[in-house]
Amino acid sequence: MIDASRGVGRVIFDETSYLGLIGTTAKLGSVITFTSGNENKIKIYNGAENGPLTFLISFSGSVTTGAFALASLFLIS
Repeated sequence: MIDASRGVGRVIFDETSYLGLIGTTAKLGSVITFTSGNENKIKIYNGAENGPLTFLISFSGSVTTGAFALASLFLIS
């Protein structure tokens, strides 16, 4: 979940080929921007045929968003 309720939220997923994104039309490696005043959800999933997936996530915004993103890394594996 990207919380942009207090300002613009931005996130980028990169350095992977098999990460799946639901809830956005953005491509991997592109900055995904959410306007201020909104709460948005992006679902990510491992699209590889088998095995674990590593990827880079970068964001700007609240600390809560970052903590949730780190927690989701462990849930995907």
